[in-house]
Amino acid sequence: MRGPTGRLLALPGPRRLVLLCAFLGVLTWALLVVQWALVAVVVSRVATGQAAPAALSAQLAGALTAWLARACVAGLRDRTAARASAGVRRGLRADLLRKLTALGPAHAAGERAGELATTVTEGVGKLDGVVGRLLPGAATAAVVPPLVAGTVLVLDPASGGLLLLTGPLVLVFLWLTGTLASRAARGSWETLAQLGAVLVDTLRVLPTLVLYGRARSSARWLTEVSEAHRVSTMRLLRTAFLSGFVLEFGAVLCTALVAVTVGVRLFQGQLELERALLVLLFTPEFFAPLRALGADRHASLEGGPAAERVFALLDAPGPARGCHAVPPGVPSLELRGVTVRYGDRVALRDVDLDLPPLSRTALVGPSGAGKTTAVRLLLGFAVPDAGTVLVDGVPLTDLDPDAWRARVAYVPERPWLLPGTVADNVRLGRPAATDAEVERALARAGALDLVRRLPQGTATPLGEDGARLSGGERLRLALARAFVQDAALLVLDEPTGQLDAATEREVLVALADLAAGRTVVTVTHRPAPLALHDRVVALEEGRLRTAVVPR
Repeated sequence: MRGPTGRLLALPGPRRLVLLCAFLGVLTWALLVVQWALVAVVVSRVATGQAAPAALSAQLAGALTAWLARACVAGLRDRTAARASAGVRRGLRADLLRKLTALGPAHAAGERAGELATTVTEGVGKLDGVVGRLLPGAATAAVVPPLVAGTVLVLDPASGGLLLLTGPLVLVFLWLTGTLASRAARGSWETLAQLGAVLVDTLRVLPTLVLYGRARSSARWLTEVSEAHRVSTMRLLRTAFLSGFVLEFGAVLCTALVAVTVGVRLFQGQLELERALLVLLFTPEFFAPLRALGADRHASLEGGPAAERVFALLDAPGPARGCHAVPPGVPSLELRGVTVRYGDRVALRDVDLDLPPLSRTALVGPSGAGKTTAVRLLLGFAVPDAGTVLVDGVPLTDLDPDAWRARVAYVPERPWLLPGTVADNVRLGRPAATDAEVERALARAGALDLVRRLPQGTATPLGEDGARLSGGERLRLALARAFVQDAALLVLDEPTGQLDAATEREVLVALADLAAGRTVVTVTHRPAPLALHDRVVALEEGRLRTAVVPR
């Protein structure tokens, strides 16, 4: 198998599952031989009057035991497949989350959040059809039919030859119908991913849509995407039902052909009853795994496109991960000949900038000048196309990125808050912080009045992204998070951009306290924060224009 199914099969769990299912297939064949041989003996002897049913109780008990053992083997296969599938899905979800974290915000900015969420949740879930059904079914179908055909060939070469001729025809039907169904499955998956993306995008901007009276048009858009998904799903189901009918028809036709030839030769006396019964009992068992494989293939159809998307994300090239330890103390930062491009647009062009230890540098300039790109470079979320970023003389790309980010406190213009409690959000900067340290950080950030107004204090849940908090309250919690983290480098991106003048003055007092003893880099459009800095650097069209010391 190639492609995403081959990638799944290369994982340790599915590989062990396929080997186990192949062994269980051999065991199933052995039990089939025992079961139907005993049944054929009982039927033939009773039909010919050679023995009474009571005298054949041992054979009947043996056949019943073999049948129960087959049921146990099938149950073991299904349970093992379910466990292996759950393990694979759990591992792939963890790998996807680690990969998306490693790719960072720069990669996420080029994706649709809803489509990513659909891939990580629903997309990985659809792999259950591949791992939990298709791979075990394929292993069983690869083992049992050849063994059954060989058994029939020994019993009756003519019937065995028919099975060997008709079996590949069923496989051809399975391949042809599966190809058509795969195209329909791809369309179904694409519309599902689009539906997830549209839904998340709509919910994110719903207040704006309502404000401008565009909610109804967005609802129509959602309806159109939902209808497209319904149509593609029904097309997939129609194709699956049609292919199932073709496969069943082929299997039944081949079974009937064997039955007719066996019946004619039995009537002519060319085949004894017991042998004929065995051939008739084994023939459906030859086609049963192939028919089950067809059903398993249909159940796994949407798993193929989903697996392609999952592995495309896992294979996406990410930034190189260094392994060197981060130098201790307050860092000295240097940008040497740094150039960053986004497609045809140059965000930074040949920038040289020194950020000495304990310096406080403000980056100013019009929108699109490259300030946010400079912040991404310092955080390790972007890598320059030319030039290098040095930390105490060591290239940033050579440092362990997780260890480096632990040394950086970042306060964006609109801080993102987790749906946990106030304390949980503050401890994001340092999970081991005590309650006393959290209270002290909130006090230094000027957020104690906010906490006292909350019904449960620091244990109050904030809800989805702190929706009930104002911009100033959100910023104070982010500052408290930075106080708890106590990092050597402080990066501020428009820290007062959404505040009124009175709140800005209060926040600047907290910022002055936070900046003490650290290297500070601030992106700002407003003049008030400039007073906290010892140098102002102006960027224009990606170039470093001026560096002045504020009064």
